[in-house]
Amino acid sequence: MKKLFALLLAVLMVVSLFAGCGSSETDETDAPAQDAQASQPADDGGIPTLKWYMVGGGQPANMDSWSTKVNAYLEEKIGVHLEIECVSWGDWGNRRSVIVSTNEPYDLMFTDMSSYVSDVQMGAFADITDLMAEVPGLTEVIPETYLNACEINGRLYAIPAYKDSSMTNFFVWTKEYVDQYFPGYADAHELADITEGLRAIKEGTGEAPLLLNQDGVSCITGNKYDAMGLGSIGLGISYTAGDNKVVAVYEQEDVLEDLRILHGWFNEGLINSDAAVRAEATGMCALGIAQGWPSAASGWGEGRGAEVVVSQYEDTVVSNDTVQGSMTCISASSNYKLEALKLLELVNTDTWLRDALAYGEEGVNFNYVEENGYQRVEKLNNDWTLAAYTQGTFFNMSLTTGSVGNYYVDEVKVQNENAIASPAMGFICDTTNIADQIAACKAIFEEYKSLINTGTGDPDTVIPEMMEAMRDSGFDEIQAEVQAQLDAWLAEQ
Repeated sequence: MKKLFALLLAVLMVVSLFAGCGSSETDETDAPAQDAQASQPADDGGIPTLKWYMVGGGQPANMDSWSTKVNAYLEEKIGVHLEIECVSWGDWGNRRSVIVSTNEPYDLMFTDMSSYVSDVQMGAFADITDLMAEVPGLTEVIPETYLNACEINGRLYAIPAYKDSSMTNFFVWTKEYVDQYFPGYADAHELADITEGLRAIKEGTGEAPLLLNQDGVSCITGNKYDAMGLGSIGLGISYTAGDNKVVAVYEQEDVLEDLRILHGWFNEGLINSDAAVRAEATGMCALGIAQGWPSAASGWGEGRGAEVVVSQYEDTVVSNDTVQGSMTCISASSNYKLEALKLLELVNTDTWLRDALAYGEEGVNFNYVEENGYQRVEKLNNDWTLAAYTQGTFFNMSLTTGSVGNYYVDEVKVQNENAIASPAMGFICDTTNIADQIAACKAIFEEYKSLINTGTGDPDTVIPEMMEAMRDSGFDEIQAEVQAQLDAWLAEQ
């Protein structure tokens, strides 16, 4: 079957699975040889400068004045200075690859599950396991299980950003439509629960209520099965079955049941007919699905241009992948590994520094104001372009004006604490012997993904066809290898 569509890159940890209104063994001694000094030399006063590669919308215009204030603070607190280079999201993939492959000098770098394991395997990042005893603030803030989720062969190479580190998805409804056609939306938590509501909205408005792009409802499998860092090859382990079996997720009845519902919606015109070829799904509609927390509804509403209400879609889950959505690593070649780790400790424990990274320069990008007994951030502009979710914890950040209470603590932290943990959390598969098979299966999945996840194709026809192609390309070998490694890992726990 021809490859039908290109993969649409989604960039968020708090990523919407539907955009707007769519379903939005290694050791550090293996580090490559290097000629250049890994870190900036100490300043004239003996103050080391740590270079941190971040991601976002590019370098802010006021980075120099921001750095002057922040460096005075850091010098007093922990005796370091900081140099930030913010790379735009569109350039990050290539830039990260060059930095790592050429051993470009730096001290800290953003990473995530897409490249973390491979970069560790090539010796790019420092083993910080033994240094953790020097930064008790980090181990007090970040749950041990989340740190374990970032270990490779029992060694730690990254500090996760402790935030919405679990995954909770929500049905996001346009309030106007559910008020009129589906007032029982708040009790709807599964796809089967909302069919009648979608029909009522379609009948009342004449429009398809669910607007999808070609990624479709990708959380159908992600909410039920942990992909164990293998990516989109249709392999996973159930969060709830309790049998620790690695299975072909698209052949499981719970997944097939939902995909049949989705296909039925498509046939009824409840989904836009161009979903499988649509690059974006933004704008007005009745229903989207997004990952976040209840109070994120205000932002989702702004994106849609209408007031929205939400109901949680299925359970909250946590896995290596959800925790590894945002991490910071220290270069294996850095001359200031402990200093870099102490910087991360301060970021995760000091509100002034956390706010400066997240919101920018006080008096230029934001002001502090008091609102209902809370210190809030009043944003003066949108010129601060660093991606806040990549930097550190949410739980010591000031909230912006208009926020009610502290939704990071009252909602996000509660979701994390009540999440269903994958039985494979902490397990990292060595894919060395199955890398070619995985690459082949990923390519095959990309050919079928849009047909499956948008409801365009009949799952009872399309999935057997896809699985036959995958099995011809080594799917069963992958499954057997991952199961053997998982069984061995579980036996050691």
